Amino acid sequence: MTGPGTIPLGTLRTCFEGVVPVVIATASAAGVPNVTYLSRVRMVDDGHIAVSNQFFSKTSRNLAENPYASVLMVDPVRYDEYRVEVEYVRTEKRGAVFDQLRADVDTVAALYGMEDVFHLRAADIYRVLSVERHPARIRPSDPEFGADADGTDAPSTAQDAERLAELTRRVSRCPDLDTLVGTAVRALAELFAYSHCILLLADERGERLYTIASHGYDEQGVGSEVVVGEGVVGVAASRCRAIRVGNLHQMTKYGGTVRRSIEQIEGQSPGRDIALPGLPLAHSQIAVPAQALGELVGVLVVESETSVAFDEHDEHRLEIVATMLAGAIEIERSRARADTSSAPAGAGAPPDPPATGTTRVRYFPVDGSTFLDGDYLIKGVAGRILWSLLQSHAADGRTEFTNREVRLDPSLELPEFRDNFESRLILLKRRLDERQAPIRVEKTGRGRFRLVVTRPLHLESVD
Repeated sequence: MTGPGTIPLGTLRTCFEGVVPVVIATASAAGVPNVTYLSRVRMVDDGHIAVSNQFFSKTSRNLAENPYASVLMVDPVRYDEYRVEVEYVRTEKRGAVFDQLRADVDTVAALYGMEDVFHLRAADIYRVLSVERHPARIRPSDPEFGADADGTDAPSTAQDAERLAELTRRVSRCPDLDTLVGTAVRALAELFAYSHCILLLADERGERLYTIASHGYDEQGVGSEVVVGEGVVGVAASRCRAIRVGNLHQMTKYGGTVRRSIEQIEGQSPGRDIALPGLPLAHSQIAVPAQALGELVGVLVVESETSVAFDEHDEHRLEIVATMLAGAIEIERSRARADTSSAPAGAGAPPDPPATGTTRVRYFPVDGSTFLDGDYLIKGVAGRILWSLLQSHAADGRTEFTNREVRLDPSLELPEFRDNFESRLILLKRRLDERQAPIRVEKTGRGRFRLVVTRPLHLESVD
């Protein structure tokens, strides 16, 4: 416990978010000081903190001679300084505290692309002796800190439960997966004021995540991908734990670690990337894994232009939402896989008359990359689905299809288990709509859809 008359350690919660680097000062037995920055500091309980031990050989030598140290922390919202007097207690190389710090350090390393050299050696535990506050002379006026620097208008427990119940009701009324993912991201904005959110699903091999729905962005980024293990989103997926960052803009530009260089060959080449949706000046981000039956289904991401916008309450709330969505998504997938309907769908409304001119469709079988008139559209399974449909349409003018028959096409290279066909079809549909392409995919019933082509097509496969 802290000494009499000192400030409770819990008051410093925002200081532990890692927005402003923490400084530790130690001294040898002879009184020679040493000052260094810390990668991460966590609050263990009301009387102890844990510090990441990575490269601090001088600090460790001083603590062996003199166990007392002084830690300087800065509130990133109010700019107040806190001087924390501590005493070294022990070093831990395993356990819950060590695992938490390791996850924090791994996140920073992933954002900087330094996973191979940036490792946590141990967690040093300190007893807090006193906490002294030094108020800031100037209060923040930057809009990124929000109108009220003292806190947010967090809903009460009853209000929060009511809103979660309403979100659950909205999701439960969704008739299909396409409606479900769109409803979920809209509800997060309408009910909880998460104005910018992204829902990504895991691919068939569990190696990548692809954007299936987003809300609040000029470009929806449907089909954009994140490699599992890279960046905030990738680390959340690989470790299956929520990752919360309050100083994202200072650490790296959002999505920078997941964008790869594009090799140009005659203006087109396989392997193009769709830009991941994101705020240009995002300061806070929280990525929460969505799991069902112990398996990763996807990741729910929320971000904000406000520093330290999210806390543990947001984390717990989004964990509930992500788990509920994962279960709902898996139920929809199971229903789709159980659908044995194979009869062609009804004729329905006639397609729009073809427009003048011709759209050139260029397809790369190596990875399913597909281009429309030289502009990149999609790749992977979604690209292969589109090519399969267009070939059938070109051969006999066919427009009516069922999920069951298309998913049996060997050219799609779907795995036998968890093929995620419905998710990929939704991805293709949303991407075509977003591009306002002369090709559309329209749902005509459970497990049935129609291909609508409004312009003559020229199909070209590039080996």
